Amino acid sequence: MRIPLQIPDHLIREAALYAPTREPLDAVCYVLTDYPRLVAEARKMRARLAQIDSEVSQLDDRLHALQVACRAILEL
Repeated sequence: MRIPLQIPDHLIREAALYAPTREPLDAVCYVLTDYPRLVAEARKMRARLAQIDSEVSQLDDRLHALQVACRAILEL
């Protein structure tokens, strides 16, 4: 099914920057086809970043506890 669309020129030029082809229709189709994969990868990266933030927070807590223990040992 083909539906004629009025796509602004600047969007076609930007699509051509990311697509392996510079043909306007192919470039726009490539970007539209690749978009769901890109969004899925962005969501995975956000989830991984949240996990890393949590791990860093836990590491900071453990480091603080270790510093407290080391100071206590030095005071003996």
